[in-house]
Amino acid sequence: MFRHVMSLLRSEVSGSSALWYVEDISRYHRIQASPGFREAAEYCRDQLASAGLFAEVHEYPADGQANYWGMRSFQEWACDSARLETASGPHEILADFRACPISLIQRSSGTSPDGVTAEVVEIPSPEDPGSYAGLDLAGKIVFARGPQDRIRQLAGAKGAVGLVTDNMNESFGIRLRVDIPDARQYTSFWRVPQDPPFFGFVLSPRQGDLLRKKLAEKSGPVLLKATVQASFYPGHYQVVDACIKGTTDEEVWGVAHLCHPKPSANDNASGSGAVIEAARALEALMASGKLPRPRRTIRFLLVPEMTGTYCYLSANEHIIPRVVAALNLDMVGENQDLCRGPLIVEKPPRAASSFAGELLAKMMEELGDDVKNLGGTSSYALFKHVVTPFSGGSDHYILSDPTVGIPCPMLIQWPDMFYHTSEDTIDKVDPAMLARVASLTATYLYFVACAGRAEALYIAGLLAGDFEKDASRLAEARLGEALRPQGRGQGAEAKGDGERCSPMGRLAREIAFRHERRIADFDSLARLVAPGEKGGFHEAIARLAGEMQAYTSTTLARAKSLFETASSGSAACAPASCDTPVPGDPGHTCGPAEWEDRARRTVPVRVFRGPVDLRGHLEGLPADRREHWESFMQKSPSARRLGTYLLYWADSKRNLLEIADMTELETGMRDVESMVRYHELLKECGMVH
Repeated sequence: MFRHVMSLLRSEVSGSSALWYVEDISRYHRIQASPGFREAAEYCRDQLASAGLFAEVHEYPADGQANYWGMRSFQEWACDSARLETASGPHEILADFRACPISLIQRSSGTSPDGVTAEVVEIPSPEDPGSYAGLDLAGKIVFARGPQDRIRQLAGAKGAVGLVTDNMNESFGIRLRVDIPDARQYTSFWRVPQDPPFFGFVLSPRQGDLLRKKLAEKSGPVLLKATVQASFYPGHYQVVDACIKGTTDEEVWGVAHLCHPKPSANDNASGSGAVIEAARALEALMASGKLPRPRRTIRFLLVPEMTGTYCYLSANEHIIPRVVAALNLDMVGENQDLCRGPLIVEKPPRAASSFAGELLAKMMEELGDDVKNLGGTSSYALFKHVVTPFSGGSDHYILSDPTVGIPCPMLIQWPDMFYHTSEDTIDKVDPAMLARVASLTATYLYFVACAGRAEALYIAGLLAGDFEKDASRLAEARLGEALRPQGRGQGAEAKGDGERCSPMGRLAREIAFRHERRIADFDSLARLVAPGEKGGFHEAIARLAGEMQAYTSTTLARAKSLFETASSGSAACAPASCDTPVPGDPGHTCGPAEWEDRARRTVPVRVFRGPVDLRGHLEGLPADRREHWESFMQKSPSARRLGTYLLYWADSKRNLLEIADMTELETGMRDVESMVRYHELLKECGMVH
């Protein structure tokens, strides 16, 4: 139903035009709440306006006092220059902000005009408070790998004035330090106004190895001179807002974050450039009469990541009920041969009923006609692409929160060899990929903006088909588990955290969960249907739901028969232990009974709309409590990830144990203790009751 629109857009969209936007944007140093971001926002507004859209830049206070739902603002920051150079031995400039802005830890404090000359002290285990015991760090610079804000807190408490780091996040099979030895990793402090002054610089892996070697020689103090001309002050966040007007008050949004340091071409000048080109192409086709004006307004938002979305939503709560769907673009221009990651459609979370993920996935399939086979009987894509469940990490995680209720999948390319480094440059951007993404984005936004009863029924068919494929896949997985020799693999017995359970029991619960969520997805389609179009719509949806139920019954009956056959066929085919504890089993326990009991007695009640941003709130706790929770987060890395689902599933009725069940059914992850403790952290910060 969208193929004609996609064909028109693929003819109109220009990858070269999108690349020009990306190249221009990458010239700005786009730190959130900074002069460079403001300049980039004004550039994007002007490009959208010149394409014929109504475009403006909204400003919101960035002063460390204003709150936007669960996010506390931070101050604007400006940096004119910064340099790190040796002050002992042969003179060498190790970092220069003007030559490479990423060589400075963003939001560093300024020094005196003459700079600071200080001895360097290496901290081998910088996240451990015990590593600082007995050290005299007053007036010194620490050298360490690790979380920069954690190091800033611990080293700053001992009197250190700055940090030098050679951090480089590694991902096996994608990048190791040796793969990009001269790159610098994008690093930023997240400070509150009461924090003491502290600066930081970023070295490349090669530079870090040389400094580490020099310190190991112990031939005398290693001195560095740091000069930073930077300041914090009450300022503003900017959000670029442009729209193609529809005939009703409903809306569809295309969103991309504009921020990150210069150059940050793929992350995320590419998303912003693709949004501008999608908007330009749509407006051009409408102006020429090739496409009619849509029923719903199409709004394009370019934001400082997360921050701008919080600001815009909290300032425009009256608009939220009118927004039917959105799409988030984050890192969408990669040359896949260089950057290595596929193009991903990431679906919204299961807690948010939505038709959007399956619709976008279907549209991406239509992009896969780059070439035909020798006989001309089929076509296929020359680019890597995949559809995944929700993961988060970008602005769609706010929009898709059930308390916001805007269905929002994401387009992203991940992983990326050059992610968050100084080598995320324009030569890594592929105009052909930008053209694909801009065409896909414009098609999706226009289709949803025009959708009515017929389109809603078409999407319902996609939803039902996807459910059936998902149920079949689950049945195959559980059958494979039943055929696995007992004791092979890491089951519940091996982990000591639960009783054995049958694959059939797991399958029944998993399919029931997906069936219930798919019915909720059907309900979301009603938003597309105008009051005058509803005749027969609900009856058609009810028939699809009935067919889905029949398919579920057939699948489970077939699976049960296969399980019984497998179990009776060989002693080696006894049901294996579960890989994860199973929710809902009478008498089943997961971890210490105390945590299960506490979870059962705790019903989270959310205070704010949208997810919570703990940064400013955690920083505001007393030092001992902040240290307590910092230590917890360090030792329980799953807590923050599970915390997102904790909030999504919290409806003021479910207790934490029920939420743990829902989270496990959605993600396969279960850690009741971490969920209970993370809830305690949120409560202490005033984010939940």
